[in-house]
Amino acid sequence: MSKTKYPKEFLEHIKSITNKRAKIVIDHILKHDFITTEDLETTYGYSHPPRAARDVREA
Repeated sequence: MSKTKYPKEFLEHIKSITNKRAKIVIDHILKHDFITTEDLETTYGYSHPPRAARDVREA
């Protein structure tokens, strides 16, 4: 579990993201501090993990 403190404004912005794939990636990163390509493929079933990362950047 992450012990990182995030600014309130940042967390509010995160809550406003509605893209499902981006939201899953962000929530995983907030909980575990990182996400791997393997996590994206095996845990979440994404066959093209770079697209999930791009969704986060775009959001």
